[in-house]
Formats: sequence, structure tokens, C-alpha cells
Amino acid sequence: MTNARNNSVNSFQVLCAAVLGIGIGIGVTWHLDHQGIRSRVAPAVKAQLKKLSPQNLSKVAQSVSPFPRMEGRTNVLLMGVDSNGRKAKRFLNTRSDTMILASLDPETHKVGLISIPRDSRVRIADHKGLDKINSAHALGGPELAKKTVEQLLGIPVDHYVVIDTQGLKSVCEIIGPIEVKVEKRMRYRDRASGLNIDLEPGLQKLSAAQVEEYVRFRHDQKGDLGRIDRQQWFLRQASHKFKEPSVVLKLPDIIKFANEYVVTDLSINDMATLFGFAKDLKESQIETAMLPGEARMIKGGSYYVPDPEGVAMVLQRLAGASPSVSAIASAMSSDKDVLEASDAEDYENYDLASDDAQAGPSNDTFQAAWANSCADERPMRFVIRYPMGAEQTAKDFAESLTEAGYTVISRVRCKAADCAHEQIVLNSLRADAKLTAALKSRFPELTEFAVVVNPLTKTRIDATIQISPDTIPLMPHETAGQFDYDGSDINGEVKASRVSRSKDISG
Repeated sequence: MTNARNNSVNSFQVLCAAVLGIGIGIGVTWHLDHQGIRSRVAPAVKAQLKKLSPQNLSKVAQSVSPFPRMEGRTNVLLMGVDSNGRKAKRFLNTRSDTMILASLDPETHKVGLISIPRDSRVRIADHKGLDKINSAHALGGPELAKKTVEQLLGIPVDHYVVIDTQGLKSVCEIIGPIEVKVEKRMRYRDRASGLNIDLEPGLQKLSAAQVEEYVRFRHDQKGDLGRIDRQQWFLRQASHKFKEPSVVLKLPDIIKFANEYVVTDLSINDMATLFGFAKDLKESQIETAMLPGEARMIKGGSYYVPDPEGVAMVLQRLAGASPSVSAIASAMSSDKDVLEASDAEDYENYDLASDDAQAGPSNDTFQAAWANSCADERPMRFVIRYPMGAEQTAKDFAESLTEAGYTVISRVRCKAADCAHEQIVLNSLRADAKLTAALKSRFPELTEFAVVVNPLTKTRIDATIQISPDTIPLMPHETAGQFDYDGSDINGEVKASRVSRSKDISG
């Protein structure tokens, strides 16, 4: 694989624009078309909008409703594809180096973003064999990619949106600078692919070129998985940009962008519905996850192998689904293929009838583990991650959580770059939405903490609270004892708990 291929853009930021920016542009266009006045008044409306104050402009934007209402959960597959060069036909035989399933739930008004690593080893739909999941788009376009994801996850994918890398700078130039917290010093140069990354750490407004640098950077220990994290954080931060009234003035350019850079099976009515759902979405209503798994060398190739039980847990948390663990496992292997950590295995002579070959993830074992975990009446167990210099804040967090009846197993010190964002990471089977609701009810300071699902099927930790250098101390509140561990009222009584003494661990 060439350097140009390795460094191809993962255009997640363009995908954000597709869901939000295109929703604005085509959603408003849909409304004007149905009123029969688009061509007659659009220029005049634009001229008048320029004269309005931001406050009045916001009111005008809101008055453009009503939009169609989303009736049920909708799953949209977002894909960012690479480029075959200027002279090649766009979107043809391109790999989807970014794949994100966005699950939108109108009942809870939440969005679950599930990132699928591009090297995930799966069975490609329509009997195309085992390969990296990003090859599905190259083999059969967005429809085959959609079928492959449905086959892997066992849930319906209602729509797809595909963007190519040429649209990256265009959309960022249209909407203007985006405020992003850069986690670390990012420097990397590759002349062959025209890549020149040079970013300083800290909260700053990034230009179109700098946004591209931020989401392309993967030259650290986390590699492509670290880049996936940054894509998800970018969406959270970029969502604020699309709420600015000035975006309304850029509708013509956004519509032009949509026509040129987007391939989708969404109808205009579908897009209007998506915008009606997303226009009031708050950052705290976005929950993220990456399909859990591990990197492996298989038959001489480097792959990412998802964990079926972890995948099932993510889908249940973020997509409201009850998938089959065994079906997920089946979608990752063929009849003559056994996933091994090394390519030294003698596959031809492997006995598929043996107990080891037949043993694997199953719904029964998973549901049993889930039931046992949920039956655990011990207080929720936390780990606190904190950056160097925030020792006192971490201690305040531990003391406040302990006073509220939780168990704090340990405090783990990390590098500032690895603790740049505030988040609550759900790790165990019993750590769910009820846990976060109860936690945020007790401690309002945690309201804006991002929620990330990172399941570990065998762990003593229910959740990890990560604080940043800017996090304020967590103080006890009057509401701290008014909820049980699942969020139910216990009349101000906190259950007795075996609270372990927290300890510092350098990491």
C-alpha cells in the first residue's frame, strides 16, 4: 500500500457537513419549493437576511420550519472515500476509509455514532469473500458497502451518504473557521501525498487547511484508531458551527457543494427530516463508540478483528438493537477460516470439527454474562484519569464520588495530550444510560461531559471518568444522595458501600 493510500483523507468533517450543512441547505430548499416561491424570492430573501442582526436571523432560520418529523429510529451510513487522482472518475473503485453508522433516535433525541475501523476483517456481502471492510465500496459502490455493514451488525441501514476527499477543503471554506481543541503538537510531512501537518496544541479556530491536517494526522502510537477518536471529537466540536445564524446566508454555496461532492440515496424529504431532527441537537446528546476489537496479523496481512460480544454491546447501547452475537461472529469468518493471532497457523490442516474450532461467541453466554453483571448490587466502580498537574482535582472527584456511595478503584495519571477532553467512558455490561443519568443528576458539573461507549467484556471497572486540565473540582451536592445507582429515588438514603481507598497510579 502506497504512502498516498495510507495518508488518504478520512473526510469525517465533510460527513458532518453532509448531515448538517446539506440538511440546512436542501431542507430549506425543500420548504421553499413546497411553498412554490423559491425561484421568485430567494435572491430578495438573501439580501434581506444580510441586513438582519444575528438574533433576528436566528429567529428567521427557526421560522423556516416546519420540517417533516422523524417517525422512528433511522440509521445512516456515512462514508468518506479516497481519491483515485484528478484524471480518474470520481467515486469509482474508491475505498471507504471512513465508515460511521449514525443512529438517530427521535424518542430520546440522541445520536449514536459508531465508527467502523477501515481494516475490519469481515465477509463482504454478495459472496465477495473475506476482506477489509473498506474494500466493499471499491468492489460494489455504496450499495455493497451498505449490505456489508448490515450483514456485519445485523441491523438495518436505512440510508447512506458518501463524500470524496475533494470536498474536504471546499465545505470548510464555505462555513468558515471551526473552533477545535487540538490535543497535542502535530507535525508530519509526506511530500509524495502532499501532506504537511503542522499544528500547535490548544483550543483554536482552524482554517480549512488546518482542519484537514487535524483529521488526517495519525502518526502517533494510536495510529488510525487515534484518528478515529479525533474524527468523533471533531463532530462534537463542529456541531456548534452549524448553529451559527451566518450559515443561513451560505445556503447557495452549501447546495452547490451537495450537488458536486455528495452521493446519497436520501431524498430531499429525507434530508429535510434529518435537518428537522439535527437542528436543535446538543453536543451532550451525541454518544460515540468504535467497534471494539484488536489488531491481528492474519495470513501475512494486517487486520482489525472486531469482538462480537463488544460489538453487540455497542449496538444495544447506541443503536437500540438486540443483535445476534453468533451472527456477528459469522459475518467475520468463512467456513474455512479461523481467526488466529499469527499467520503461522496451518489453516489447511485445521480441524473445523474440533471443540476449539466450534467454540466461540454465542448469545447464550453473552446474555448470561449480561444478566450476572446487571444482578451485581455492589456500587458502581470508577477509575479517574487525570493529566499531570490536576492531582488535586482528581482527589476532589474521588472524594465526592466516594461520598455519593460509589467505589473509586484508582486514579490514573496520563499525559496531557491523552486527557485533553472531558468524558465518561462506559466500560462494563451494567454501565448504561441509567448510570450516566444518575451520575449527571448528582453532579451537574458532569452534564457536559461526553459519553463514550468502550465495552470491556471482562473488567472490574464500570466506568472511567476522564478530566482535563480545565476541569473544575467535583463538589458534593444536595442531590448526591437522592438517587439509587440506576437513577431511581431512594428518599435521600445512600446504600452502604465497600469503598476502596483510591490510589495514584502513574501512567
